[in-house]
Amino acid sequence: MDYNYKEICSKIENEGYCLIDKFWDDTTDAEIDKFYENSLKPLIKKTSIDKFGNRNFSVADDEIKNNPFKSIKNSEHFQNLITNILKINNIKISKKLDIHNIIAFQKNELNKNINISSNLHFDAFYLTIIIPIKKTKNTLPGRGGSLILYPNIRGLASNSIFNYTIKLFTQNFIFRKIIRNQFLKKYLNYKVVSSKEKKLLIFYGYKSLHGNEAILDKNYKVHSIFHIYNPHKDSIIDKWIFKRNANIRKNKLI
Repeated sequence: MDYNYKEICSKIENEGYCLIDKFWDDTTDAEIDKFYENSLKPLIKKTSIDKFGNRNFSVADDEIKNNPFKSIKNSEHFQNLITNILKINNIKISKKLDIHNIIAFQKNELNKNINISSNLHFDAFYLTIIIPIKKTKNTLPGRGGSLILYPNIRGLASNSIFNYTIKLFTQNFIFRKIIRNQFLKKYLNYKVVSSKEKKLLIFYGYKSLHGNEAILDKNYKVHSIFHIYNPHKDSIIDKWIFKRNANIRKNKLI
């Protein structure tokens, strides 16, 4: 698969995201289906219903065996894709680029009067790539957990403290309520984006405030999410949060 990396970056800058064709073959798709049936579905019964009315859990990297996304992550196509996108954004690449893969499951069990299934936030990692594994088809808008996106509304913070100052200011109930104002939505180029089968959804998760619409009416979705390049990975705060998030994932499956 030959990608036009400059065109991809141009679309992310102008539209907030880009959808590109998958680069793997049907054999890998079969491995993903097998992984879902044998490794992910058995975990559903271990979960409880969260505040959004969903059963939800996630596993990361080597936390789950037989993960087919490890081979995708290590493939030449994927490495070329992320390396070229970062280079175009003038980000220096170290010998070992940090890539964090999360596989997330959400299924609605109890409809609640909430129009989101995850709160608005900025990622710790610069680049975010989402690959759908399974999801309910033909869902009405606002019921299938589509991506909510305020694209590219901040730049790279100069240090970890400044980064978390911004996150503290924006990732709270008051700010999340204010930013739902229709004028601000239009001004900030608000979008709702749905992932597509056999496509990679790419956006700048660090720069873009994002979350998910509600999952309702017994709908579900399972996605593999790649987070690439954490500019503050050596900070004490980031190391603590990374460890905390790992414990949260573990506790949801106990």
